[in-house]
Amino acid sequence: MRTLPHRTPRTRTALAVSGALLLLLGAAACGADDVADQAAESAVERAIEDAASSEGVDVDVDAEDGSVSIESSDGTFTSGMGALPQGFPEDIPVLEGEILQGASSDGNGTTGWFVSVAVAKSADEALADAAAALEGAGYSEGDNSMAMEGLSYVQYVSSDWEVILGATDDGEGGTLVSYTVTPPTS
Repeated sequence: MRTLPHRTPRTRTALAVSGALLLLLGAAACGADDVADQAAESAVERAIEDAASSEGVDVDVDAEDGSVSIESSDGTFTSGMGALPQGFPEDIPVLEGEILQGASSDGNGTTGWFVSVAVAKSADEALADAAAALEGAGYSEGDNSMAMEGLSYVQYVSSDWEVILGATDDGEGGTLVSYTVTPPTS
C-alpha cells in the first residue's frame, strides 16, 4: 500500500493557494466579463491572500493584469505578464517577440529570473538566433544541453550569469523561447 507523505499546515496552505491561483489565472485568461465572474475572481483573490497571510506569507494577486507577488521569510517571488521582470540583467539579450511571462525569485541571497517569449519561427531557428545573440553578448555555451523533437535546452554562461535557453515548438509554426537566469554555479 502506498502512503502519501505527511504535509505540514504550511505545505497544505501552499498547495491550496497554488490551486486557487491556477483557477484565478485560468479565469482571467478566459476573459471574465460579467459581474458574477468578476465577483468570483475577487473572492478567490481574497481567499488566496487570507490563507497565505495566516501562514505568515504575503500574497498579492491581481487577476486584471495577471501579476502575482509572494513574500515570506524564505524569500520573494513575483510574476507578471507582458514584460521582463524587474531587475532582469541588461546584458542578456532577449529575442524580439511577445513576452508572455516574466518572473523573479529571491531567496537565500540569490536572485533568479524566468522569461518566456513567443516568436514566429521554428524552434530550431529561434534557438539558433537566441544562441547567436547570447554569444554576441559574450556568453559561451556550457556543458548542459538537451534536444528532442520540438524541444531543446542549451546552457550559456558568463562570469556573471548562467542562462538555460529553451525552445519549444508550439505546433502552429511558432515557438516558445524561455530564459532561466541564475548566478553561475561554479
